[in-house]
Amino acid sequence: MRILLIGDVFSTSGRKVLEDNIKQIKQEYGINFIVINGENIAHGNGITKKYYDFLLSLGTNVVTLGNHSFSNQEIYRWIGDVKNLVRPLNYGKGTPGTGYVTVNYNGIKITVFQVLGRTFEKTSLDCPFRATEELLENVKSDIYICDFHGEATSEKIAYGLYFDGRVNIIVGTHTHVQTNDAHILDKGTMYMSDLGMTGALDGVIGVEPSCIIKRFLTGMPSRHDPMERGKLQLCGLVVDINEHTHKVTSFDIIRMIQ
Repeated sequence: MRILLIGDVFSTSGRKVLEDNIKQIKQEYGINFIVINGENIAHGNGITKKYYDFLLSLGTNVVTLGNHSFSNQEIYRWIGDVKNLVRPLNYGKGTPGTGYVTVNYNGIKITVFQVLGRTFEKTSLDCPFRATEELLENVKSDIYICDFHGEATSEKIAYGLYFDGRVNIIVGTHTHVQTNDAHILDKGTMYMSDLGMTGALDGVIGVEPSCIIKRFLTGMPSRHDPMERGKLQLCGLVVDINEHTHKVTSFDIIRMIQ
């Protein structure tokens, strides 16, 4: 089976390039299962029910979030009612929503979960390593897919090596910059530090450059306006998994520019 994983979809630009190209990607690669990070889909800051439904309408099986899971206050009204949305597993107990979802695909149990890295993250979080150990112990599945949403590549790499052979696919999100380290680890795990973002190509991780440049020049806070002009990019990864052994056999990196 072929699994498509798409990095942070950022605002209007991200929605446009995704909608323009997802059908072609599905047909070209024969995609069976899709995981998309949607924590920036609503004006670069959180997600709404409208855009969650938009992602599902494109054939998405599971939507993951991240540190902006609850940035759009609307989510509190509906996060408990949907079945295909995943926020970080290592948020504290009592946090709305769920940190994982298990989907039955043609008799194959696929568990998609997300952890949020603690390096450079100000939010109080449980340990992503221990949270994953608990998940693997209590949730039995054929294929495990992890979206590691974090800033530090060192933390992601350490996590990948620690769970090599136990989590089938570990891909990073959050930095919005696609990394050149996609490979199958020694014990069989598909690993990539960051899928990259889907949205404006020439912004600063999706934001109008002038906003961010001003912040660096002056040290003063500035409004982060999403960049909605110019070239667009769609970044992600296609992973081939043997349906009988559940082992990763090959992969293709996706980086489309229009």
